[in-house]
Amino acid sequence: GASKNYFYVIDIENQKQHKLVSQVLSDTYAPCFVNGERKYISMGDKRGRVEIWDFEAKQAIKVIDIGAQHWMPSSASTNNILAIGCYDQKLRLYDVKNWQCFYEKKCNVNPGSLHLTADLKYLTVAGLGGIGCTVLKIQH
Repeated sequence: GASKNYFYVIDIENQKQHKLVSQVLSDTYAPCFVNGERKYISMGDKRGRVEIWDFEAKQAIKVIDIGAQHWMPSSASTNNILAIGCYDQKLRLYDVKNWQCFYEKKCNVNPGSLHLTADLKYLTVAGLGGIGCTVLKIQH
């Protein structure tokens, strides 16, 4: 959360809580299990940085600077794609095999919620300001 450089992962099955502390992020927002699996977790901050964590090793392995000094309140991931929503009103899609951005689009809303379809053809966006909820067809 705000002004917190740490976040928690709750292991429901084993009833354990893991505290992960970032050495880079000043805030921790929009946690996301990459591809819906527990191997990697992405976490964003208010300065346009996304940190990728190896959950099993309990350590950060990569920092992505999305090129915007804005709050990153939303993310979603499926099929080796990580979607990032930022308060510069842009959506970015990253290939998690190389962590490179391959798609960027202005959406005229501060995205507070994202969801990707499993076939990667559509992305829903909801948030504050602008046009409200949008469904984008992704062409890649």
